[in-house]
Amino acid sequence: MSSSTFEELLMLIGPSLERKVTRIDVLNVGEILAMTLRYLATGESMTSIMYDFRVGKSTVSKIILECCNILWDVLKDDVLFTPNEDGWIKIADEFQSKWQMPHCVGALDGKHVVHQAFPKSGSVNYNYKGSHSTILMAMCDANYNFTCVNIGMPGRCSDGGVFKACEMGKKIINNDLLFPKPTAISTNSGDFPFYIVADEAFPLLPSLMRPYPGRGTSKLPLKLAIFNYRLSRARRCIENCFGILVARWRIFSKVIIASEATVNGIIKATVVLHNFIKMKETAIGLHNYVTTAINGEGQSRNQRMSDTYSGLHPVGQMSSNHYDIIAKNTRIKLTDYFAGEGSVPFQYLNI
Repeated sequence: MSSSTFEELLMLIGPSLERKVTRIDVLNVGEILAMTLRYLATGESMTSIMYDFRVGKSTVSKIILECCNILWDVLKDDVLFTPNEDGWIKIADEFQSKWQMPHCVGALDGKHVVHQAFPKSGSVNYNYKGSHSTILMAMCDANYNFTCVNIGMPGRCSDGGVFKACEMGKKIINNDLLFPKPTAISTNSGDFPFYIVADEAFPLLPSLMRPYPGRGTSKLPLKLAIFNYRLSRARRCIENCFGILVARWRIFSKVIIASEATVNGIIKATVVLHNFIKMKETAIGLHNYVTTAINGEGQSRNQRMSDTYSGLHPVGQMSSNHYDIIAKNTRIKLTDYFAGEGSVPFQYLNI
Protein backbone atom coordinates (compact mmCIF):
# COMPACT_ATOMS: atom_id res chain seq x y z
CA MET A 1 0.00 0.00 0.00
CA SER A 2 1.05 3.58 -0.49
CA SER A 3 2.35 5.70 2.38
CA SER A 4 -0.83 7.81 2.33
CA THR A 5 -3.00 4.70 2.65
CA PHE A 6 -0.82 3.47 5.51
CA GLU A 7 -1.21 6.81 7.31
CA GLU A 8 -4.98 6.74 6.82
CA LEU A 9 -5.15 3.18 8.14
CA LEU A 10 -3.00 4.19 11.10
CA MET A 11 -5.37 7.05 11.93
CA LEU A 12 -8.35 4.68 11.85
CA ILE A 13 -6.96 1.98 14.12
CA GLY A 14 -4.53 4.09 16.14
CA PRO A 15 -6.90 4.91 19.03
CA SER A 16 -7.66 1.21 19.52
CA LEU A 17 -3.97 0.26 19.41
CA GLU A 18 -2.74 3.05 21.69
CA ARG A 19 -0.85 1.75 24.71
CA LYS A 20 -0.34 3.40 28.07
CA VAL A 21 3.21 4.68 28.30
CA THR A 22 4.78 3.00 31.32
CA ARG A 23 8.36 2.84 30.01
CA ILE A 24 10.45 4.63 27.41
CA ASP A 25 10.68 1.69 25.00
CA VAL A 26 6.95 1.02 24.70
CA LEU A 27 5.90 0.23 21.13
CA ASN A 28 4.00 2.98 19.33
CA VAL A 29 0.99 2.31 17.10
CA GLY A 30 3.00 2.82 13.89
CA GLU A 31 5.44 0.07 14.86
CA ILE A 32 2.61 -2.28 15.81
CA LEU A 33 0.78 -1.78 12.50
CA ALA A 34 4.02 -2.02 10.49
CA MET A 35 4.94 -5.24 12.29
CA THR A 36 1.55 -6.79 11.52
CA LEU A 37 1.49 -5.71 7.87
CA ARG A 38 5.07 -6.95 7.43
CA TYR A 39 4.07 -10.35 8.77
CA LEU A 40 0.95 -10.58 6.58
CA ALA A 41 2.54 -9.24 3.40
CA THR A 42 5.81 -11.20 3.45
CA GLY A 43 4.92 -14.45 5.19
CA GLU A 44 8.08 -14.21 7.30
CA SER A 45 8.20 -16.17 10.53
CA MET A 46 7.49 -14.49 13.85
CA THR A 47 11.11 -15.17 14.77
CA SER A 48 12.26 -13.09 11.79
CA ILE A 49 9.88 -10.29 12.77
CA MET A 50 11.24 -10.52 16.32
CA TYR A 51 14.80 -9.81 15.18
CA ASP A 52 13.79 -7.09 12.70
CA PHE A 53 11.80 -5.11 15.27
CA ARG A 54 13.89 -6.14 18.32
CA VAL A 55 11.01 -7.36 20.45
CA GLY A 56 10.32 -10.68 22.15
CA LYS A 57 8.76 -13.53 20.21
CA SER A 58 5.80 -13.79 22.59
CA THR A 59 5.29 -10.04 22.16
CA VAL A 60 5.18 -10.43 18.37
CA SER A 61 2.57 -13.18 18.66
CA LYS A 62 0.34 -11.14 20.98
CA ILE A 63 0.69 -7.97 18.91
CA ILE A 64 -0.20 -9.66 15.62
CA LEU A 65 -3.31 -11.28 17.08
CA GLU A 66 -4.40 -8.05 18.74
CA CYS A 67 -3.78 -5.92 15.65
CA CYS A 68 -5.56 -8.35 13.30
CA ASN A 69 -8.65 -8.36 15.51
CA ILE A 70 -8.60 -4.55 15.76
CA LEU A 71 -8.24 -4.24 11.98
CA TRP A 72 -11.36 -6.37 11.60
CA ASP A 73 -13.35 -4.55 14.28
CA VAL A 74 -12.47 -1.09 12.98
CA LEU A 75 -12.58 -1.61 9.21
CA LYS A 76 -15.63 -3.85 8.90
CA ASP A 77 -17.98 -0.93 9.51
CA ASP A 78 -16.23 1.11 6.80
CA VAL A 79 -15.75 -1.51 4.07
CA LEU A 80 -18.43 -4.09 4.89
CA PHE A 81 -22.12 -3.26 4.77
CA THR A 82 -25.47 -4.94 5.24
CA PRO A 83 -26.92 -5.93 1.82
CA ASN A 84 -29.89 -4.21 0.25
CA GLU A 85 -31.80 -4.50 -3.00
CA ASP A 86 -30.12 -1.49 -4.62
CA GLY A 87 -26.70 -2.91 -3.78
CA TRP A 88 -27.45 -6.32 -5.29
CA ILE A 89 -28.78 -4.61 -8.43
CA LYS A 90 -25.50 -2.69 -8.75
CA ILE A 91 -23.56 -5.95 -8.53
CA ALA A 92 -25.86 -7.59 -11.09
CA ASP A 93 -25.40 -4.67 -13.50
CA GLU A 94 -21.62 -5.00 -13.23
CA PHE A 95 -21.72 -8.77 -13.85
CA GLN A 96 -23.88 -8.09 -16.90
CA SER A 97 -21.61 -5.39 -18.32
CA LYS A 98 -18.26 -7.07 -17.55
CA TRP A 99 -19.01 -10.77 -17.75
CA GLN A 100 -22.30 -10.89 -19.69
CA MET A 101 -24.00 -12.77 -16.86
CA PRO A 102 -27.51 -11.34 -16.28
CA HIS A 103 -28.99 -11.16 -12.77
CA CYS A 104 -25.81 -12.60 -11.20
CA VAL A 105 -25.16 -11.11 -7.77
CA GLY A 106 -21.95 -12.92 -6.84
CA ALA A 107 -19.48 -15.77 -7.37
CA LEU A 108 -19.06 -18.25 -4.52
CA ASP A 109 -16.26 -20.66 -3.59
CA GLY A 110 -14.12 -21.88 -0.70
CA LYS A 111 -10.38 -21.58 -0.04
CA HIS A 112 -8.26 -23.72 2.27
CA VAL A 113 -5.88 -21.61 4.39
CA VAL A 114 -3.08 -24.05 5.22
CA HIS A 115 -1.55 -23.98 8.69
CA GLN A 116 0.33 -26.15 11.14
CA ALA A 117 -1.83 -28.63 13.08
CA PHE A 118 -3.38 -26.99 16.12
CA PRO A 119 -2.55 -28.57 19.49
CA LYS A 120 -4.84 -31.47 20.41
CA SER A 121 -6.87 -30.97 17.21
CA GLY A 122 -6.35 -34.48 15.83
CA SER A 123 -7.67 -34.76 12.27
CA VAL A 124 -10.33 -32.06 12.61
CA ASN A 125 -8.54 -29.71 10.20
CA TYR A 126 -6.98 -32.44 8.03
CA ASN A 127 -8.17 -31.93 4.45
CA TYR A 128 -8.27 -34.04 1.30
CA LYS A 129 -5.02 -32.48 0.09
CA GLY A 130 -3.12 -33.97 3.02
CA SER A 131 -2.61 -30.76 5.00
CA HIS A 132 -4.27 -29.00 7.91
CA SER A 133 -6.38 -26.00 6.98
CA THR A 134 -9.16 -23.61 7.91
CA ILE A 135 -11.75 -22.79 5.26
CA LEU A 136 -12.53 -19.30 4.00
CA MET A 137 -15.90 -19.50 2.24
CA ALA A 138 -16.40 -16.29 0.30
CA MET A 139 -18.51 -14.57 -2.31
CA CYS A 140 -17.30 -11.64 -4.42
CA ASP A 141 -18.63 -9.11 -6.91
CA ALA A 142 -17.60 -8.49 -10.51
CA ASN A 143 -14.73 -6.22 -9.38
CA TYR A 144 -13.07 -8.80 -7.07
CA ASN A 145 -14.34 -7.25 -3.83
CA PHE A 146 -15.38 -9.68 -1.11
CA THR A 147 -19.09 -9.42 -0.38
CA CYS A 148 -19.94 -12.31 1.98
CA VAL A 149 -17.46 -14.39 3.95
CA ASN A 150 -17.62 -17.30 6.38
CA ILE A 151 -14.44 -17.97 8.36
CA GLY A 152 -13.43 -20.74 10.73
CA MET A 153 -14.79 -24.05 9.44
CA PRO A 154 -12.27 -26.93 9.72
CA GLY A 155 -10.48 -28.19 6.64
CA ARG A 156 -11.98 -31.69 6.78
CA CYS A 157 -15.32 -30.25 5.57
CA SER A 158 -16.17 -30.08 1.89
CA ASP A 159 -17.34 -26.88 0.22
CA GLY A 160 -20.86 -28.28 0.03
CA GLY A 161 -20.76 -29.26 3.70
CA VAL A 162 -19.54 -25.82 4.76
CA PHE A 163 -22.21 -24.17 2.63
CA LYS A 164 -25.01 -26.14 4.29
CA ALA A 165 -23.67 -25.66 7.82
CA CYS A 166 -22.58 -22.02 7.84
CA GLU A 167 -24.78 -19.01 8.45
CA MET A 168 -24.10 -17.55 5.01
CA GLY A 169 -25.19 -20.75 3.26
CA LYS A 170 -28.35 -20.99 5.34
CA LYS A 171 -29.27 -17.44 4.40
CA ILE A 172 -28.75 -18.19 0.71
CA ILE A 173 -30.81 -21.39 0.94
CA ASN A 174 -33.62 -19.58 2.78
CA ASN A 175 -33.33 -16.53 0.49
CA ASP A 176 -32.68 -14.20 3.45
CA LEU A 177 -30.05 -11.99 1.79
CA LEU A 178 -32.60 -9.48 0.50
CA PHE A 179 -32.14 -10.30 -3.19
CA PRO A 180 -34.25 -8.11 -5.51
CA LYS A 181 -37.55 -9.41 -6.81
CA PRO A 182 -37.36 -11.36 -10.10
CA THR A 183 -37.43 -9.27 -13.27
CA ALA A 184 -37.11 -9.99 -16.99
CA ILE A 185 -33.66 -10.43 -18.56
CA SER A 186 -34.96 -10.33 -22.16
CA THR A 187 -38.12 -9.59 -24.05
CA ASN A 188 -39.31 -13.21 -23.98
CA SER A 189 -37.81 -14.48 -20.73
CA GLY A 190 -40.47 -13.50 -18.22
CA ASP A 191 -39.53 -12.82 -14.61
CA PHE A 192 -36.11 -14.22 -13.73
CA PRO A 193 -34.64 -14.52 -10.20
CA PHE A 194 -31.31 -13.10 -9.07
CA TYR A 195 -28.72 -15.78 -8.33
CA ILE A 196 -25.14 -16.65 -7.32
CA VAL A 197 -22.78 -18.72 -9.49
CA ALA A 198 -20.74 -21.60 -8.04
CA ASP A 199 -19.02 -24.84 -9.08
CA GLU A 200 -20.13 -28.49 -8.86
CA ALA A 201 -19.46 -28.69 -5.11
CA PHE A 202 -22.57 -26.63 -4.38
CA PRO A 203 -26.25 -27.54 -4.76
CA LEU A 204 -28.52 -26.23 -7.51
CA LEU A 205 -30.98 -23.72 -6.04
CA PRO A 206 -33.19 -20.99 -7.48
CA SER A 207 -30.69 -18.51 -5.99
CA LEU A 208 -27.55 -20.58 -6.77
CA MET A 209 -26.56 -21.76 -10.25
CA ARG A 210 -24.06 -24.60 -10.77
CA PRO A 211 -22.85 -26.14 -14.07
CA TYR A 212 -24.32 -29.18 -15.78
CA PRO A 213 -22.48 -32.45 -15.06
CA GLY A 214 -19.93 -33.36 -17.74
CA ARG A 215 -17.16 -31.55 -19.55
CA GLY A 216 -16.81 -30.39 -23.14
CA THR A 217 -18.96 -30.96 -26.21
CA SER A 218 -18.09 -34.68 -26.31
CA LYS A 219 -20.20 -35.26 -23.19
CA LEU A 220 -22.64 -32.37 -23.35
CA PRO A 221 -24.91 -30.96 -26.03
CA LEU A 222 -23.69 -27.66 -27.42
CA LYS A 223 -26.32 -25.63 -25.56
CA LEU A 224 -25.33 -27.09 -22.20
CA ALA A 225 -21.61 -26.66 -22.90
CA ILE A 226 -22.24 -22.99 -23.67
CA PHE A 227 -24.05 -22.56 -20.36
CA ASN A 228 -21.14 -24.17 -18.48
CA TYR A 229 -18.65 -21.87 -20.20
CA ARG A 230 -20.64 -18.71 -19.49
CA LEU A 231 -21.16 -19.69 -15.86
CA SER A 232 -17.46 -20.57 -15.44
CA ARG A 233 -16.50 -17.23 -16.99
CA ALA A 234 -18.43 -15.38 -14.27
CA ARG A 235 -17.42 -17.79 -11.51
CA ARG A 236 -13.71 -17.19 -12.08
CA CYS A 237 -14.18 -13.81 -10.39
CA ILE A 238 -13.94 -15.52 -7.00
CA GLU A 239 -10.90 -17.52 -8.15
CA ASN A 240 -9.22 -14.29 -9.23
CA CYS A 241 -10.24 -12.69 -5.94
CA PHE A 242 -8.50 -15.45 -3.99
CA GLY A 243 -5.50 -15.11 -6.31
CA ILE A 244 -5.20 -11.39 -5.56
CA LEU A 245 -5.54 -12.11 -1.84
CA VAL A 246 -2.69 -14.65 -1.89
CA ALA A 247 -0.47 -12.51 -4.12
CA ARG A 248 -0.87 -9.47 -1.89
CA TRP A 249 -0.69 -11.26 1.46
CA ARG A 250 2.11 -13.81 1.10
CA ILE A 251 1.31 -15.28 4.50
CA PHE A 252 -1.15 -17.50 2.58
CA SER A 253 1.56 -18.89 0.29
CA LYS A 254 3.20 -20.70 3.21
CA VAL A 255 2.14 -22.99 6.02
CA ILE A 256 1.03 -20.63 8.81
CA ILE A 257 2.56 -21.46 12.17
CA ALA A 258 0.16 -19.88 14.67
CA SER A 259 -2.68 -20.64 17.06
CA GLU A 260 -6.26 -21.14 15.90
CA ALA A 261 -7.28 -17.68 17.14
CA THR A 262 -4.38 -16.07 15.27
CA VAL A 263 -5.14 -17.93 12.03
CA ASN A 264 -8.78 -16.80 12.14
CA GLY A 265 -7.61 -13.28 12.98
CA ILE A 266 -5.22 -13.29 10.00
CA ILE A 267 -8.02 -14.31 7.63
CA LYS A 268 -10.39 -11.66 8.97
CA ALA A 269 -7.76 -8.93 8.79
CA THR A 270 -6.67 -9.73 5.24
CA VAL A 271 -10.29 -9.85 4.01
CA VAL A 272 -11.05 -6.33 5.20
CA LEU A 273 -7.61 -5.06 4.14
CA HIS A 274 -8.20 -6.51 0.67
CA ASN A 275 -11.35 -4.41 0.27
CA PHE A 276 -9.85 -1.38 2.02
CA ILE A 277 -6.81 -1.22 -0.27
CA LYS A 278 -8.93 -1.73 -3.38
CA MET A 279 -11.21 1.06 -2.24
CA LYS A 280 -8.31 3.45 -1.61
CA GLU A 281 -5.88 2.56 -4.37
CA THR A 282 -7.93 1.52 -7.40
CA ALA A 283 -10.34 3.40 -9.61
CA ILE A 284 -13.01 0.76 -9.06
CA GLY A 285 -13.60 1.43 -5.37
CA LEU A 286 -16.02 -0.45 -3.17
CA HIS A 287 -19.79 -0.18 -3.22
CA ASN A 288 -21.84 -0.14 -0.04
CA TYR A 289 -23.32 -3.59 -0.38
CA VAL A 290 -20.98 -5.95 1.44
CA THR A 291 -22.03 -8.26 4.28
CA THR A 292 -20.27 -10.82 6.45
CA ALA A 293 -21.10 -14.04 8.22
CA ILE A 294 -18.36 -15.31 10.54
CA ASN A 295 -18.99 -18.87 11.59
CA GLY A 296 -18.54 -19.70 15.25
CA GLU A 297 -17.02 -16.40 16.40
CA GLY A 298 -16.82 -16.37 20.18
CA GLN A 299 -17.32 -20.14 20.42
CA SER A 300 -14.83 -22.84 21.27
CA ARG A 301 -13.76 -25.48 18.76
CA ASN A 302 -15.84 -28.13 20.54
CA GLN A 303 -18.93 -25.92 20.50
CA ARG A 304 -18.55 -25.22 16.79
CA MET A 305 -18.03 -28.86 15.97
CA SER A 306 -21.00 -29.95 18.07
CA ASP A 307 -23.18 -27.42 16.29
CA THR A 308 -22.24 -28.64 12.82
CA TYR A 309 -20.63 -32.09 12.90
CA SER A 310 -21.22 -33.79 16.25
CA GLY A 311 -19.43 -37.13 16.23
CA LEU A 312 -18.70 -39.24 13.17
CA HIS A 313 -21.84 -39.27 11.08
CA PRO A 314 -22.13 -41.35 7.91
CA VAL A 315 -20.73 -39.31 5.02
CA GLY A 316 -23.23 -39.03 2.21
CA GLN A 317 -23.05 -37.20 -1.09
CA MET A 318 -22.18 -33.61 -0.21
CA SER A 319 -22.89 -32.04 -3.61
CA SER A 320 -26.55 -32.80 -4.11
CA ASN A 321 -28.02 -33.79 -7.46
CA HIS A 322 -31.52 -33.28 -6.07
CA TYR A 323 -33.15 -29.93 -6.77
CA ASP A 324 -36.61 -28.52 -7.08
CA ILE A 325 -38.46 -27.68 -10.27
CA ILE A 326 -37.93 -23.93 -9.83
CA ALA A 327 -34.14 -24.30 -9.79
CA LYS A 328 -34.28 -26.65 -12.78
CA ASN A 329 -36.46 -24.30 -14.81
CA THR A 330 -34.27 -21.33 -13.89
CA ARG A 331 -31.18 -23.06 -15.24
CA ILE A 332 -33.03 -24.19 -18.38
CA LYS A 333 -34.25 -20.66 -19.10
CA LEU A 334 -30.75 -19.28 -18.59
CA THR A 335 -29.36 -21.98 -20.89
CA ASP A 336 -31.85 -21.02 -23.61
CA TYR A 337 -31.02 -17.35 -23.16
CA PHE A 338 -27.27 -17.96 -23.65
CA ALA A 339 -27.96 -20.00 -26.80
CA GLY A 340 -30.34 -17.40 -28.19
CA GLU A 341 -30.87 -13.73 -27.44
CA GLY A 342 -28.03 -13.54 -24.90
CA SER A 343 -25.35 -15.25 -27.00
CA VAL A 344 -21.94 -13.64 -27.57
CA PRO A 345 -19.61 -14.46 -30.49
CA PHE A 346 -16.67 -15.67 -28.41
CA GLN A 347 -18.67 -18.33 -26.54
CA TYR A 348 -18.39 -20.70 -29.51
CA LEU A 349 -14.61 -20.37 -29.58
CA ASN A 350 -14.07 -21.44 -25.97
CA ILE A 351 -15.99 -24.70 -25.59
